Amino acid sequence: MWFKNLKIYRFSKPFSIDTEQLETHLTEKTFQPCGATQASSFGWVPPLGNTPDNSTQLTHTIGKTTMLCVRQEERILPSSVINDALNEKLDAMQAESGRRPVGKHKQSIKDEVILDLLPRAFTRSKRSYAYLDQESQLMVVDASSSNKAEELVELLRQSLGSLPVVPLKTKTLPSLLMTNWLKGNDLKDDFLIKDECELQESDDDGAILRCKRQDLSSDEIQMHIDSGKEVTKLAINWNDTIECILQDDLAIKRLKFSDELLEQASNDGADDAAALFDADFNLMSGELARFIPRLIEVLGGESSAATKP
Repeated sequence: MWFKNLKIYRFSKPFSIDTEQLETHLTEKTFQPCGATQASSFGWVPPLGNTPDNSTQLTHTIGKTTMLCVRQEERILPSSVINDALNEKLDAMQAESGRRPVGKHKQSIKDEVILDLLPRAFTRSKRSYAYLDQESQLMVVDASSSNKAEELVELLRQSLGSLPVVPLKTKTLPSLLMTNWLKGNDLKDDFLIKDECELQESDDDGAILRCKRQDLSSDEIQMHIDSGKEVTKLAINWNDTIECILQDDLAIKRLKFSDELLEQASNDGADDAAALFDADFNLMSGELARFIPRLIEVLGGESSAATKP
């Protein structure tokens, strides 16, 4: 359950909801398996999974922090399978009438083929997590892309009727801060630069340089920065408890927590699966409640535009 990616949202106006109310709202959009002709399905599931005592609870709250979980199921229907079935049907129609359907007629036949194949297609599913921190007025989503995060946010918005959240923005652009850090400027004692980064020219079509296992203080890297490239991704360590890739859109990728923290969670939750979930959630959210404000601080604070209603 430890998050691997972070997309961080700020409540744009004071947000408060108790667990019972939230649970009621989420119930209206619980996950339902794909129907026979349904390509995908998306809905809320219990964060604790199949733990007997919590199998129907769609929220899991510790203090002012509430974990949510969505499940997405989709039918696997490769384009090659669709095309093979489509061509077989088109060949048969051509042999019968002497004409091969094209344009809108062909598309209509393709739609029919897909509907015929869907009930026989295998399904795959994935769970995604997020938590609401009502004390910090933040929503944190474990998503590898903005689109994936927005899908979860939109489902919560539909469930509640409204959801006043916006992506977190800071006064200093992350690319500017990371570039300054690689120049050796204003690096804080609790942040350590690791050995991976991505440099890009300011032009959208400009050159991109990706470095791994590289001494980022080397003359070679400095030469690229001096030529005008900016840092768009940077591997960092914070306070010896968190390692991650910080991106220029303030997304956090490949998030890792220290072995000591993981071991503490294992010891705290040694009794059963539910206790382990609580220990993981408590320690993770607690550490992120320290890391995120510190990251905002070194980025000059939050942009006022991000907190307007």
